[in-house]
Amino acid sequence: MTDVRRRRGGSPDLSYGDPAGIDRNRRVILDTIYGYYKEALAALPLEDMPALVPRLLEAGVCFGFADPVTNIIANILFVLPEQNDEPARAEPGANGTNAREPGADGTKKRKRKDTSGSGEVRDELISKIVAGDGPSPPNTRTIAERSLEGMITFLISYFRYLHSWDALRYLSLARADLLVAVSLIQKDRCYRDKDEFCINSYAAKAALKYAALLARHPDVNEFCACSFALVPHINLIAQTVQAHRSCPMSFQEIHSLSGLLKTEPKIKKSGNPIEFAAQRFDYSHNNVRTEKVPGGLTISLQAVLLDRIHAQYLKVFSLLPMRDIRNRHHRGLIKAGYCYGPFSPATNIIVNAVWYDTAFPAPEEFEVDMICTPAFMRVESRSLVGLIKLLLSCIPEISEHEAMVYLLKSSLKVRKAIRMARNEGWHTSGWDVSAYTAATDASVHPEPEAYLEFVTQFLPSVRSTVKTLLIHSDIRYSKVYQLSMLFSTSNFKPAKPLGEIVELSKDALEMFQPFKEKFISQQSFLRKRIEAILSSKGYLYELQVICVANFQVGEQIGCVDFKCPYSHVNFFASSSDRIGVELFFAEFSNDEDEKSFCCIVSNQSIHQVRCCYCEYQGTRIVHPAENYYCGGATDFATMACGDHYINNARIISGGNCADSRVNMSGEDYIYFDPTRDTKFIKCMNQSALRANANWGDISRIAETYVF
Repeated sequence: MTDVRRRRGGSPDLSYGDPAGIDRNRRVILDTIYGYYKEALAALPLEDMPALVPRLLEAGVCFGFADPVTNIIANILFVLPEQNDEPARAEPGANGTNAREPGADGTKKRKRKDTSGSGEVRDELISKIVAGDGPSPPNTRTIAERSLEGMITFLISYFRYLHSWDALRYLSLARADLLVAVSLIQKDRCYRDKDEFCINSYAAKAALKYAALLARHPDVNEFCACSFALVPHINLIAQTVQAHRSCPMSFQEIHSLSGLLKTEPKIKKSGNPIEFAAQRFDYSHNNVRTEKVPGGLTISLQAVLLDRIHAQYLKVFSLLPMRDIRNRHHRGLIKAGYCYGPFSPATNIIVNAVWYDTAFPAPEEFEVDMICTPAFMRVESRSLVGLIKLLLSCIPEISEHEAMVYLLKSSLKVRKAIRMARNEGWHTSGWDVSAYTAATDASVHPEPEAYLEFVTQFLPSVRSTVKTLLIHSDIRYSKVYQLSMLFSTSNFKPAKPLGEIVELSKDALEMFQPFKEKFISQQSFLRKRIEAILSSKGYLYELQVICVANFQVGEQIGCVDFKCPYSHVNFFASSSDRIGVELFFAEFSNDEDEKSFCCIVSNQSIHQVRCCYCEYQGTRIVHPAENYYCGGATDFATMACGDHYINNARIISGGNCADSRVNMSGEDYIYFDPTRDTKFIKCMNQSALRANANWGDISRIAETYVF
């Protein structure tokens, strides 16, 4: 039977970022929290142990790994105020208070103390817990307000791409139960089992610390220790607390619970408290599924999907022979290596990239050590919009948000997503040319007509051969060569060249040529740094390819100099004594300082470890769990206290801008083909003309310019 106290609260306000909706959600949550403190006060023997009162007001926050009431009491009792002996009792008086009567064995037993004045004590405490209208200044917030701020901080620290107003919405739905809110977010984001919340993860421990900091807990380390000490005893302590909802616990019970919390915690894998959170919440009555989807939820789902897509591209890097990537297929991957198609996402990326380089070879050889990060981010974004449009064409009745949910549930596999939707009652249409046309248009495919002919006419005839070549995890050079030779036999018809001859203007050349020069310069800088650090740190690895880089790490050096002190990089390197490659993270100083470090990281930790600078730039760099890099633990702790120039809203805003890049950019000049890139030439010539135009020219150009 569900505990009635979980039913407090109301329907959350879904208005995205609206101040009135935010205030309403805060009021609903705080009202729910006040109810939890009333229950906690009813269970505590405040008259017998008055030292518990200041402890409650200072450290009794309602968040942790248990239900709110249990959290409050555990946080109070973890450090029990000095009162080693049972409180002294007065001799029997005229009114009989504290009088002792003979027991059955002849000993005297204590009568329960008269608690006629206990209501006044608790009412006075509640008045110190209840906040006034509107948010209070940080230094005057009550323990209830501090608890709410701590829970918001936990959620936006643990989950990337989560706005504070979305955190409020989830807390309102969860009735101010932190782990229930975590469970709801995971449910909405379709987390896989291996990605679900685990209290032993670095992300959970870090978020708990940041929450305690913003909640102004008097001892952050003590709070974290208490949260973990509670886990093995959650059921016992919660049952004890619930049994005393109408009468206070005894002095002995208080000390017994305090003693339990002081024992060394032995947390079993099966004892993840997120499982208890699910028991505290009845999902079947959760109205979040039937109400209008808030805009922030759709935006965050898009970012989560891009994380999954990035993981697929990293998988491709680990599968393909590195010399194929460096010498040739880096171009096909960046220009047309989308993850949609008839196969699994990683296989689609390989097939599409190899096909493009075979069908439209580069005008000149261009070997690289580094993938252009802005171009890489853009092909991931284009892949996402292509996947969504492909799915919407096959399931026309669903919304874009629902399409993203199906993509998450199906691990980006469109055919599986269609089957899931069909089984749930949606009408689905055939996966035909029109579906691929919608995908190529949305993803700005460089050769849409040729690709449509390839994927709908040629590829089905060689499907089994392609799957055989790419079925193993070790894809050798010979297999990629066979794949390329297979695709060369297709009878695709390249897009016809335009009748007019268009050349890049002198102004456009001067404007965009520096993009390629900058790329080559950055590549040289990083290669030298990586080779030096691999050697100095004793790694017997050889650099293969640099896949993602962010040169804007740390606060800018000055108002005029936009240079930042550090760079973060992911790269693949190989060892002579093992097959395959390893993914590395490195931090480098951007000046002459040789301060740097690198380490092997897991592709699986992409969503578990955070860096405020890389997220702000939109670069999905995989960072190490040991959060000692710039932008890691220290910066997030500073952010939690409100003392950092970057905050959660800025991170989300910057990341969203980076994720929405699907159009042409200056980085396209790196792979410029004067024989085919007519559209690019026209766009860049117009951009250069606008940059050099006076106000009269700008008005005239605006009337005729079409992007």
